[in-house]
Amino acid sequence: MQGADNIGFLPGYAFWDVNRENLDFSRDKSFIISRLFERGKLDDVLTVIVIYGKEEAGKVLRNNKYLNRQGLFLAHALLGLPLQEFKAYALFKQH
Repeated sequence: MQGADNIGFLPGYAFWDVNRENLDFSRDKSFIISRLFERGKLDDVLTVIVIYGKEEAGKVLRNNKYLNRQGLFLAHALLGLPLQEFKAYALFKQH
């Protein structure tokens, strides 16, 4: 993870409900990646891809069955992963 020592880049509008100072880049990576894909701006998403890498971000997002529609399609477009690989996509198809 590049630059993962600076938690200050996490935007307040995406993490309004948690104390950002208590987040740890390693321990909370699934939460951070998912939250930024769901509620972050494009610059935030691109930054999280740089920090964690496309492979790690893709792994986290593919396994998140609660990923919202915005996060799902953004991950599909930016990471180049087929929609069928996302657990959340299976839930969207059921509804």
